[in-house]
Amino acid sequence: QFESDFTGVDTDILLSQVPGGMLSNLAAQLAEQNALGKIKEVLEEIPRVRKDMGYPPLVTPTSQIVGTQATLNILTGERYKVITNETKNYFQGLYGKPPGTLNSKIRQKALEGDVPVAGRPADNLDPELDDAKQELVGREMAEEDIVSYALLPSVALQFFDERERGELKPEPLHDSSESGPAVAHDLHLAPVEFNVTVHGEAYHIRVSGSGQTVDGVKPYYIKVNDKLEEVYLEPIQEVLAGSPDPPPSHTSKAEKRPKPSQPGDVTTPMPGRVVKVLVTEGSSVNVGDSLLVVEAMKMENRVQSPIAGSVITIYVKEGDEVSPDETLIHLE
Repeated sequence: QFESDFTGVDTDILLSQVPGGMLSNLAAQLAEQNALGKIKEVLEEIPRVRKDMGYPPLVTPTSQIVGTQATLNILTGERYKVITNETKNYFQGLYGKPPGTLNSKIRQKALEGDVPVAGRPADNLDPELDDAKQELVGREMAEEDIVSYALLPSVALQFFDERERGELKPEPLHDSSESGPAVAHDLHLAPVEFNVTVHGEAYHIRVSGSGQTVDGVKPYYIKVNDKLEEVYLEPIQEVLAGSPDPPPSHTSKAEKRPKPSQPGDVTTPMPGRVVKVLVTEGSSVNVGDSLLVVEAMKMENRVQSPIAGSVITIYVKEGDEVSPDETLIHLE
């Protein structure tokens, strides 16, 4: 249940140099972004990003920084069009001195005029624990909770809220010791591997995973003769058996927020959750100004203004789930 199709024997791993733990995590996160079909491109981009960053070790946390930045480079169609906060912090020197030489052009773009850190980065940090305690006043928190909030405020708050509502549940486990049609029916399982013949050509098909349904269309990731493909399916007939996704509500977030159609429609490059809105309606902004912060793939990304103008409408608030096909802020 928790295995990945991408962690088996693969000699190409010598090219990407991605360790197994990072690879399975990357595959899971790409699936959440409905972009598992681009994993090969991301794996090819990772060594290039790693070179730009002076060859940091691919272990936590730098593996996540490199992996997320490589993913953004592929999904946006332009290298470093969007730079995560942690990538900026890395180029600024907040993670220490890298083993190799940094790409000077990328570093200049990431810093946006800020001065690199000289000396030991931790010497420049202000005490944060008391501030974290103050921000959590009114909640019953253990010391471990406060540390979790200080390290990952957005994720920790979501965890605290679910815990207070009694909604924390372990991942359900499928009993692999049993088999047969009855068990498959009870678990709402369906065949995932097929031999298909088209015009005399035989193909071995295996469904590797699926993404989230958006506007009634669900992405599936299938292997055709061991080659990964991404297909999009829109059901035209109701499924009577099994446990399908619930039909989209008429009040879904995709319908509440208009689709981007004008230069002043601000979107996010990746699905995620709004951490902070940095502007208010009526504010004046310039090209490149940060408008809001979106957390995706465990990294916070600043969404910048595409034009100079005024903030007319803000369609989101902190905590909202957002996707690239929505207008988050409208500028004129």
